Amino acid sequence: MNYTAFLKYYIDINFLNLVFSLVIGLFSNALWGVLNFASFGIFVGYWGFHLFKENEYYIYHNLGFTKKNLVFNVFLINSIVSLLVSILLFLF
Repeated sequence: MNYTAFLKYYIDINFLNLVFSLVIGLFSNALWGVLNFASFGIFVGYWGFHLFKENEYYIYHNLGFTKKNLVFNVFLINSIVSLLVSILLFLF
């Protein structure tokens, strides 16, 4: 697995995800922002990547990644991060 290519995809997807989740978190509460980061925000980031950088999927395909694999791995990492952050929110 090419970790630098996946890291670039992860950062590109989560840029819009973080912005969207922070806005949700500011207008509701922090827990909804964290839950949004792990769930719906990924699709917002995916939509933004698809809209602005769709041609980069050819590069990821040539490196052996599929769209399904990339989105699943982003979802998995964001779920773990969100679980840890929500535990910290409940503790403090």
